[in-house]
Amino acid sequence: MDTARFIVQTGPEKYELRERALPEVGDDDALLAVEACGICGTDVEVFEGRSAARLPLVPGHEPVGRVVAIGEVARARWRLDEGDRVAVHSTLTCGRCRTCRAGLRGCTGPEFADGTIYGFRGPDIGPGLWGGFATHLYLAPEAILVPVSGEVSVAAASLFNVLANGVDWALDLGGARYGTSVAVLGPGPRGLASVIAASAAGAGPIAVTGLAADRERLDLALELGADHALDVTDASAADAVQDALGQAPDLVIDTTPGSLASVTDAVRMAGRKGTVVLAGLKGPGGLAPFPVDLACAKSLTVKGAVSRSLRSMEQAIALIESGRWPLERFASHAFSLENAEGALHALMSDDKPIHARIEPAL
Repeated sequence: MDTARFIVQTGPEKYELRERALPEVGDDDALLAVEACGICGTDVEVFEGRSAARLPLVPGHEPVGRVVAIGEVARARWRLDEGDRVAVHSTLTCGRCRTCRAGLRGCTGPEFADGTIYGFRGPDIGPGLWGGFATHLYLAPEAILVPVSGEVSVAAASLFNVLANGVDWALDLGGARYGTSVAVLGPGPRGLASVIAASAAGAGPIAVTGLAADRERLDLALELGADHALDVTDASAADAVQDALGQAPDLVIDTTPGSLASVTDAVRMAGRKGTVVLAGLKGPGGLAPFPVDLACAKSLTVKGAVSRSLRSMEQAIALIESGRWPLERFASHAFSLENAEGALHALMSDDKPIHARIEPAL
């Protein structure tokens, strides 16, 4: 194949499938043939026009695939060769600026003044292949790559990013370990990933809350390691969790997007000296009522979460490679490049899939 096909978002709910010649690879960079790219809630927000992202852009920031061309300097730096399979961290990092040295997002290197994240750069920034909704992805020298076993299915491999969130939220921020009682609010992909991460650490009991419409996801949560899957449509989430666990949880992870009540619920249900991880973004103006006195009385630790680290990505891939969980059930739906708009509309529907990915080979 001498050309790449890739999606460009030009406006709200408007994707275009474009084509261009594959770029020449230099000594310090590489080219990836994309096998799959997970779709997350941020992609949906950008697609709908609810984000401040600058358009046009090449979407897709959760790509996994195989190296098809690589320069000699890049080969030595990444310790990779043609044919190797890798997952790509969404953040580009120069490694030199103060932000990168501190391990934070938002590289301030001059080469990335127009964007530092795969999936959010424009098609006119050379060589244009900056997103995972494509047959090929340009691997800049500043890319962060993690090897993935070729034995893992494409479906399972596409979960590396969402599972890295679960590792970050449940383990790194939440401190879950053997015997930690956990409540996960919301059975979306990142809620399910938090269940996997917590169960991998030996935490338990684990309860997950959701609504009646989430029945399929709640049932899957039980397969992934939860002890209780609770429909709280007509119930107090705090009371339901404490009744099911027989105690107030040591750790509460709020993964519910857009819900302000879940923040109050998290503080109400958490046990004394427990930890609350707030990971479900509430959107512009999302000022949740926060019971400060109760948080103080319980001596709670409250942490905000936004993304995932390189370490959590490596741990997530190790969990995927273990084969311990039914991840093909989790990675439920695949869509072609030609049907990328359909994938986003599916995730916007009432009957949205558990998880969706773009597979260019379809």
